[in-house]
Amino acid sequence: MDDRGAVLFEYTPLPMSPMSVAMILLLVIVSLLGPVALPKEFFPLGGACFLPIAAAVAWAVLQRPSPTRVHANGIELSQPLWRRILGRPEYIPWADVRNVYPAAYEVSGAAMSPFASSAGTLVHTGLGFETEDGRRRIVKFTPGSIRQFRAESQGFTYAMEAVRRAFRDLGRPLVTHVRSYTDDEVRAMHEEARQPLVGMGAIVLAFFLPPTLVASALVVLNALGVTPPPLALALIVILAAIPPFASMRFTLSRSQRRNYLLGELAKHEEALRAQG
Repeated sequence: MDDRGAVLFEYTPLPMSPMSVAMILLLVIVSLLGPVALPKEFFPLGGACFLPIAAAVAWAVLQRPSPTRVHANGIELSQPLWRRILGRPEYIPWADVRNVYPAAYEVSGAAMSPFASSAGTLVHTGLGFETEDGRRRIVKFTPGSIRQFRAESQGFTYAMEAVRRAFRDLGRPLVTHVRSYTDDEVRAMHEEARQPLVGMGAIVLAFFLPPTLVASALVVLNALGVTPPPLALALIVILAAIPPFASMRFTLSRSQRRNYLLGELAKHEEALRAQG
């Protein structure tokens, strides 16, 4: 057994993510109220309507996270239940960590939603780790609010204090491998990080124009008495889905770029703090 030292801080995540709760509630409403409202010929047979609920609950249970523990000699990362069942606990000793810094991330799938993240208000802060093998990890904390850019929750604040205490006792800085940036570079990185991921005009065109064009085409064809074949309808739907998916993919890449910039700025600021 490795010598992990005393537990300086323990953070217990929510047992179920907000997205899982929303999905289960939606399935419960649809499964329980649907058979009552629909005519008999649409009633689900053999209780099949409850299978999606069971699958969603099973998924949520398997994703139940374990606590994150900051030890004097390392950190025990939170793991979902399915990883613990497979016997894959993850403990990182501080000797294998070269950088610890506040890392930016987005919650509840906001990175994939141009509407939610276009203004950059759903960026939160977790503990970022860079190990000697080059991998990066982020310990996420349930945010207390989304009122400001890079909102820092109480969980992050206490965890960061515990990590600083551990590194101070070990006599080493939190950041040992960082690039030096000039003031102009830092200013430019801040400006880029605060830009919206996608403009509102692009969002409107990507999500509202395609279905409008499809509906207009179907209305015109119906007025002319033309019935398009199923293959043509499928092709129209696929073409209409391209702009929204392309917008989400572009938003995700911009989000990753923004989080990288915020992480580099955090490492730079931590290095300056250690020097000063």
